[in-house]
Amino acid sequence: MKDHRAVLYVHPAGEGAASPLITDHGMRWMVGAPVEDTVAMMHLILAGIPARHPRLRVLASHLGGVLPLLPRRLDDHLAFESPSTPELPSVAVRRLWYDTVSHAHSPALVAAAATSGADRLVLGTDYPYEDGDTFLRAVDHITRSGLAPS
Repeated sequence: MKDHRAVLYVHPAGEGAASPLITDHGMRWMVGAPVEDTVAMMHLILAGIPARHPRLRVLASHLGGVLPLLPRRLDDHLAFESPSTPELPSVAVRRLWYDTVSHAHSPALVAAAATSGADRLVLGTDYPYEDGDTFLRAVDHITRSGLAPS
């Protein structure tokens, strides 16, 4: 079978990661969405999808949730929690792509660039969920984030 190029864009469903700890307390999107982003990417990483399909461009919404903050922790827990994972998560996160939706929180954008490389970031706005000034801020904040223009 030929390995074709493809893009898989993963966006949360707004189900609060199926947790009443999130959905019953008014956090379905503010907390639930990044949790869903993180869990979805970890399912793919633990299944070895990024390693087995290097031409598949997996694009995670919202900077991949909290993935930019976790690579070392994921690596440290791998041996006792998911030992059959084919590669270190810190390697796998660098195979993924991330949209820049961070609600203009520059430290999150900088952390994602430091973890995965700025070359793995693609412009994201969360449109049509975010529009008007919030939409404009999603684009404008990138130039003020402190990241190098290149």
